[in-house]
Amino acid sequence: MRHIISALAIVLLACAGSGPPHAFDAWLGSPGVVTLTNLHPDEARSRLFAVNYQQDGLIPLCSAVALLDRNAERLVFSVAATGRTYEYYYHKAAGEPFPEHLMRYFGTECPRAELAGLAEIDRQGVTQGKALVGMSKPGVVLALGYPPRHVTPSLDADRWLYWLNRFNRMAVVFRDGRVTAIEN
Repeated sequence: MRHIISALAIVLLACAGSGPPHAFDAWLGSPGVVTLTNLHPDEARSRLFAVNYQQDGLIPLCSAVALLDRNAERLVFSVAATGRTYEYYYHKAAGEPFPEHLMRYFGTECPRAELAGLAEIDRQGVTQGKALVGMSKPGVVLALGYPPRHVTPSLDADRWLYWLNRFNRMAVVFRDGRVTAIEN
């Protein structure tokens, strides 16, 4: 009997720590979810990371996706246009809880109006999935995603750092809200 009570206590503690479901979880398995920025996966491994490595792949802005599964450290999703499945891994360096982080990259409404209101150089950068000299800060966010908060705590900064991989970074330098240089 004592073993049953101990096991039940462990189960109840585990459930209590998980908390209520997040609003993001309502989108799991639901149609109509899209990417809110370009995503840059490691195509060979079908992975993305919350520190937003700028890998070789490109999942374009407004891509329809199916959110298949999420736990505290990983989201599994597939891209409708390709049928390809990816794993998106959380890292504490994201500087925010995983569900809030994911809501910056996935949503139910494509930001087409925001994209249409940007300059031609911004739209080119978004299409290419790159930062280009002359782009605005909102254009860079749509093209590259958000810079990791642990190296760029504020979007008001004039220098945004992105990781290319675990060891190399890229800096996007702004003056008066426009890209003046991309430093590798």
